[in-house]
Amino acid sequence: MRAAALAALLLTLTPASALACATCISSPFGDQTSTWPYLGLILLPFGLIVAIAGILGYLSLKERYRPSSMLRRLMARYAPKDDSQIIKETI
Repeated sequence: MRAAALAALLLTLTPASALACATCISSPFGDQTSTWPYLGLILLPFGLIVAIAGILGYLSLKERYRPSSMLRRLMARYAPKDDSQIIKETI
């Protein structure tokens, strides 16, 4: 008798099998769990771009590549060269 009561109690307390998962049962607009993965996938490239730009910016400041010095270097590289045939002595 005791074993039958214990078996009946265990059968009563065991959960019933689920018919479907929570995502399948919920309405398409009521389920907010699927928005986070999409949001993460959309924002991931922007986060990577910001991280890479931050690392390159840090390294450029560490190596003393200031915008003004880089501009001077570019101007010196593409400035017209002096003619070697002209003598520039003024005495």
